[in-house]
Amino acid sequence: MTALSPIIASFTKAGSILLLALVVCSLLLGLSGLLNLVRPEPFRTRGSSRLLLAVNILFLLGFGWIAWFHYEIHQHIALELPKSLAQWLNARLAASNQGAAYGLPLYDPAAPPRYNIPLWIENEKYYFWFMCYGLLAMVAVRKLTNHRFQGAVYLLLAVQVAILQFVANPFTAPLPRFLAEVAPWFGPLGIGQRLGLFMKLYPRMVFYYNASYMWLHPPLLFLSYACITLFFSTSVLMLFRRELAVEALGYDFAKLGYFMLTLGMLLGYPWALQAWGPNWWWDPKICSSIMMWAVFSTYLHTRLYANKRGMWYFSSVLGIVSFLAMIFTFIASFLFPGEHTFQ
Repeated sequence: MTALSPIIASFTKAGSILLLALVVCSLLLGLSGLLNLVRPEPFRTRGSSRLLLAVNILFLLGFGWIAWFHYEIHQHIALELPKSLAQWLNARLAASNQGAAYGLPLYDPAAPPRYNIPLWIENEKYYFWFMCYGLLAMVAVRKLTNHRFQGAVYLLLAVQVAILQFVANPFTAPLPRFLAEVAPWFGPLGIGQRLGLFMKLYPRMVFYYNASYMWLHPPLLFLSYACITLFFSTSVLMLFRRELAVEALGYDFAKLGYFMLTLGMLLGYPWALQAWGPNWWWDPKICSSIMMWAVFSTYLHTRLYANKRGMWYFSSVLGIVSFLAMIFTFIASFLFPGEHTFQ
């Protein structure tokens, strides 16, 4: 971990500067959004568009910085064992793989296993989620020039960046759980202790950090969360003013979010079998995700009858409930013990 210390320091210093710039721009954008929400006429729409572009550029720069940090982790952290233990270890791995549906790869002393960590774990998942929202917001405000809708979108983005700064900063103390998990590997350990720690770290590396599904399942869900947040803003506005353009845009994002959500959940199924076995079904996060999917499905069916009396407002309420179901599904990882807890 000593070799990684200056890298962590550089990552924290530059990342904190990027995030501070992001906070300033989003604060100005949120103020513009608030004024657009309460004023009958648009307020500085061109300046707000430029601020939104600046926010997204900063988001992408920060995301690239996170990618660099993960590359450095790959370069500097390897579960390396003495070559003399390779044959003994591989015999044990082969024995444990017998009868198992998914086995662990054998140890190659010439290429010890390294971490290929995706860019959306721990606090980084919030960063990716909110960045997706910011990028989709650019698409939304170009499609719909309604200043109150744009104001709601800007205000929500400012709230999300505030959460990054004060609650889920990915740059200060980066990846604390992961680094705490691997830190003992670099301490003074006997052969037996090192082998025991290897067998603790290696399965988690294979089935979680390095799992191919980690590059598909979570980002699809966070993309769907971003779509649902945009859809939520249109649903709230629909309760106060009946505008077909607002409803149509919300419906477009709802369909995209539903597709991403469904695909992400389906891709999580084989990963759950591989990582957890047959008992994955009753994980609280999975149960709440199915609940959210059912609520979302109800909205999409209800929307088919939006022209009928009272259905306009009912579908709007269902859109808000879909957003609340998404929030509950996300925080279920922190409220209830299960396989998804704190991951």
